[in-house]
Amino acid sequence: MKTGQHPVDCILPKRQMITLGLQHMLVAYIGAIAVPLIVASALKMSPADTTVLISTALFCSGISTVLQTVGVWKFGVRLPILQGVAFSSVGPVIAIGMSPGVGFAGVCGAVIGAGVFTMFAAPLVGRLRRFFPPVVTGCIVTVIGLQLFPVAYQWAGGGEHARQHFGALPFLCIALFVALVILAVNRFANAFLRNLSVLIGLIAGSVLACALGMGDFANVAQAPWFTMPLPFHFGMPVFSVVPVMTMIVVMVVQMVESMGLFVAIGDIVEKKISEEDVVRGLRANGLASAIAGMFAAFPFIAFMENVGLVILTGVRSRWVVAVSGVLMCVVALVPKIGAVVASTPAAALGGAGIAMFGVVVAAGVQTLSKVDFERNRYNVLIVGFTIATALIPVMAPQVFKQMPDWTQPFVHSGVVLACLVSVVLNAVLNGAHEEDVAPAHGMVRE
Repeated sequence: MKTGQHPVDCILPKRQMITLGLQHMLVAYIGAIAVPLIVASALKMSPADTTVLISTALFCSGISTVLQTVGVWKFGVRLPILQGVAFSSVGPVIAIGMSPGVGFAGVCGAVIGAGVFTMFAAPLVGRLRRFFPPVVTGCIVTVIGLQLFPVAYQWAGGGEHARQHFGALPFLCIALFVALVILAVNRFANAFLRNLSVLIGLIAGSVLACALGMGDFANVAQAPWFTMPLPFHFGMPVFSVVPVMTMIVVMVVQMVESMGLFVAIGDIVEKKISEEDVVRGLRANGLASAIAGMFAAFPFIAFMENVGLVILTGVRSRWVVAVSGVLMCVVALVPKIGAVVASTPAAALGGAGIAMFGVVVAAGVQTLSKVDFERNRYNVLIVGFTIATALIPVMAPQVFKQMPDWTQPFVHSGVVLACLVSVVLNAVLNGAHEEDVAPAHGMVRE
């Protein structure tokens, strides 16, 4: 490791790179396959086409992650960010795919068109970087953690497939066991094992869950050994005006969310993110989405689950996350491996999720603790109104049910609401300038 390098740019020993990269991939895998599974089910795709959709989503997630972390020319924010399919694209993708005369080829065309639009629009959106001072990024990081808690609780209760057994004592005991293992490793193990605490907790929890009869490996036997994602599997893309414009709206929402995430994650790893960094990151999202459209995949955005892993382990190297992107590509080529990973008991993920998402909230609180609340009473209003508004989609999603359809991508994302409300309030109350506040994240270790 070279001295004088920022921890984000440090290359670790090979063994650490691979094991830490595997840890990131495991955390992100379930989320990475969720969107293609939902879309395939809604569009009534065959099992073979569903397998293709999952493989292409994983493959393009890996490509997008490598592009964002390593960076090529004017593409990539060069932060430890693992990219995954954006959940905000699910509704529009299904609607476009079910449109008569459009079909899934129209989805591919819309994603490509929106990706190209994002690449050209990136410099314009990047100019908004100055509207993200610590009071704004602190709100965004806090909301990221808070809106992920329901996901962790769902896992801890047994997951979506638990049904009438949801919340059963064995599930909760597994989740508690994983959380205790993560705490014990962080308290008593050496530095290397502390960095792998989540992976160790997941493995220990999965072994215990399987011993109690919770393991379900039926999909492993059915999954093929090898598949090759190829472009234009569903035919040549169809470029229709309405589907492309619909996906552009989705990408605008994602650009706002991505910009907030870039600045917030830069704050977490203590690396200043400039306007040019934001522009490179948005360009990479656009290029990755355009490539994904050719491979029958979807728009990509940073996976917030992995932000918690960066904080919990203290490993800030973007090269570790780049390795996880390569592993994503490998798993995409060997569905049998992916099926084994997907068989991780949900309760074990719940214990890990509670630990990771909790430290994200703590990181947001740390950033906010450096904001001047005593001499600037407006900051109290900014934080209060932002968090109260951003949690509406999580705690009471029906509130926005009667809003116009075009607003739904904006009002159903807590992070987007946090960005919009905090930026607007800060600009109105404090002015469009960035406070000179040094971030301090004591949980992030060298």
